[in-house]
Amino acid sequence: MKKLLKWMLVLALLCALGVLPFRATDVAELLPVRTVIVTRSGKELTVDVGAGVKAVGATLSEALETLKREVSGEVFFRTAEQVVVAEPAGDAVAQVVQEPAFRPAAGIYRTPDADADANELADYLESHRTDLTLTQARAELLAGREPALPTVRRSDGGWLVER
Repeated sequence: MKKLLKWMLVLALLCALGVLPFRATDVAELLPVRTVIVTRSGKELTVDVGAGVKAVGATLSEALETLKREVSGEVFFRTAEQVVVAEPAGDAVAQVVQEPAFRPAAGIYRTPDADADANELADYLESHRTDLTLTQARAELLAGREPALPTVRRSDGGWLVER
């Protein structure tokens, strides 16, 4: 009984000092991401997660870090169901599939529409999922093959996925 009491006192002391690795987060500050759109503007990559939330960086990782720093709240990229590579950022596919911030089971798409809206695309792509995930696209690249990304295009006021 004395050992248990001693451990409880140590735990209480560590909690009071803020030494434990746990941290509290206000739920109102959480920003789950549904769709990530990656495009290129000049030599930099732009990451758009919808609702006008964008960030720019020389690399994809840098753009994601900039987004996390500049947005008030905690951004969750692991909730993204799909990542869309918009032209002219076709050369960023390798960075996208290797980015550890993204959920490996997220679908990956390509679009020629550089000004695609992430929220609009999220609604459409949730009901038109791809079979190609980031993990599968990474495996294709590691095997020396270019992954055949499904293309999302504007069509008659909506969207169309070409496989």
